[in-house]
Amino acid sequence: MARKPDAETLKLLKNQVQKIKKRYHPEKIILFGSRARGDNLKDSDIDILVVSRQFQNMNWRERIQGVFGTWDKKQMLEPICLTPEELEKRKKQLGIVQQALREGIEIQ
Repeated sequence: MARKPDAETLKLLKNQVQKIKKRYHPEKIILFGSRARGDNLKDSDIDILVVSRQFQNMNWRERIQGVFGTWDKKQMLEPICLTPEELEKRKKQLGIVQQALREGIEIQ
């Protein structure tokens, strides 16, 4: 049986994801890690992959700080911020992005 995020995680993400969408108009936001699997602890961080064309002319720090700027919750956020082109390149490589795509849940 596949695990799913708990109700608390889904509730937490609902408003926060809308803020990210308003600012960056992402093509995808994917929840992954323990929160996506549903085996998180109460204080587990929130791992998200954000894919947006608006990251095109931003360095890594600007991207992450921008996403952090939309986040007003106590839970620790661990964003990965990629352009669609970077996602295409990275999804073929072993690592965290491939894991996020394999086990993650796209958040609407």
